[in-house]
Amino acid sequence: MEAVQKIPILRMMSRPTAAPVNPPLRPAESAYEGTPVTSPRSLRQLSIYFLGSACLLASTAITRKAVWRRQLRIKPKFYEANTNPHEYFSPFSDACQALNLATMNCVSVGIMALGGAMWTFDIANLKEARAVLRSRLNYDRIYQSEGDVPNSISEMIAASGQMRIIEEDEKEGSEKNQ
Repeated sequence: MEAVQKIPILRMMSRPTAAPVNPPLRPAESAYEGTPVTSPRSLRQLSIYFLGSACLLASTAITRKAVWRRQLRIKPKFYEANTNPHEYFSPFSDACQALNLATMNCVSVGIMALGGAMWTFDIANLKEARAVLRSRLNYDRIYQSEGDVPNSISEMIAASGQMRIIEEDEKEGSEKNQ
């Protein structure tokens, strides 16, 4: 009988063996538990991404329409004379339109990339972004207290000006001692 059970086809046709009494333990879930995609925080972050993608679609449509109009304007009509085909040509107008279209396209891609990065790194606002960046750059070690950190460009300029005055005073003091 054992010889018959060793044949692969008969072994597949026979009844499976009973399941073990103690099933093997499942591997533990991953330790990282992020916010779910449907949470209000995640949806707010994704809304910025979707705003950028909607702006990209709109700017792409506007760009295609502008290019199509330009091609229609340049192409002469069938029964018209072609002695002056570029009658309505204005280099300044075309350059301004190209600059505006390129700016719209780049800004929309930037908004989309910002929204995607905020969703990926789980950053909801500027305060959280600042905290994450400062922790990565070890600002706690550089600036001992939060009051020392410049929050705006004007504060940074004022702080750099104060440092120059202190450095100049130290140089003058060292020159007098010599």
